[in-house]
Amino acid sequence: MAGGEGRAGGASGATPLDGWVDRFIAFVATERGLARNTVDAYARDLGRFLGFALAKSGGEPGALTPAVLREFLAAERRRGLGTRSLARAGSTLRAFSRYLVMEHVLTLSPAEELKAGRKEVSLPLAPGADDMTILLNAPPGDTALGRRDRAMLELLYSAGLRVSELVHLRTANLDLEGNYVRLVGKGSRERIVPLGREASQRVREYLNLARPVLALGHGQRAEVFISRRGQLLSRQYVWKMLKRYLQITCLDPRVSPHSLRHAFATHLLDGGADLRAVQAMLGHADIATTQIYTHVAPRRLREVHRRFHPRDGGPGATSALRPPARPVSNNHGKP
Repeated sequence: MAGGEGRAGGASGATPLDGWVDRFIAFVATERGLARNTVDAYARDLGRFLGFALAKSGGEPGALTPAVLREFLAAERRRGLGTRSLARAGSTLRAFSRYLVMEHVLTLSPAEELKAGRKEVSLPLAPGADDMTILLNAPPGDTALGRRDRAMLELLYSAGLRVSELVHLRTANLDLEGNYVRLVGKGSRERIVPLGREASQRVREYLNLARPVLALGHGQRAEVFISRRGQLLSRQYVWKMLKRYLQITCLDPRVSPHSLRHAFATHLLDGGADLRAVQAMLGHADIATTQIYTHVAPRRLREVHRRFHPRDGGPGATSALRPPARPVSNNHGKP
């Protein structure tokens, strides 16, 4: 089992529970197509759980009980696991238990009522619109590297790209006539994100005026963004580039490339975008992941409530709360 640290026994001492863990990991990796990082996290959590379960109740799936699962999480907490990691471990146990029910190994899931400690809502750091304007205008517009950096920052913010998507973006995935970019994100999910006028203009300037200078004499790469030596950029380089402009502009040094993606989502919601549309543009498989941005856009939610709820002046308020106004007569009260 990949990443199975803490696993009890080697191949010769494998238990029935070991075998089901292996099948589960193969299932989520192939049939569900989960990202490699997610699969590895499942494997690590279940690897530690196997060692605990073998000592407590043996290696049979039927020995899994809510009490054993709770004891494992309590032991993980004593080991120093943080709230987020505990929540993830609880999620892993729930997914594995549901899999055993699906495979008719267990009749009922022992993890459905599992309390792993609620995951604290971590509100993303999202720079305001004014700060974003300052940051986007920080790179010089008269040098090849400056034009490249302006285009990269614009795509991180205006299209909500992840850093990995930015550095691996290929020219074939850009449509500057249609003003959109095609991306393949986590879980190999493809999405199309519109590009605004500013983003399209800055990318055009980079491709026409800067990229040929950077690529000169270094061959051609398929990726859009390249180094001064015509090579592929690393994610670490993008971090360093952003930190340099944050320092120049005296903006919050905690801002990261992912903060620009957070700003993209938050500002869309503040501007009235539908949550489902934002989910599609971010490439989230589950809308619950997108809903974290409702915590950082309360003004927009209050406005939606005020405009649309009948108890707050929205449609239907007239008929629901008071009789309709009498029509004005031009006949001085005569029928």
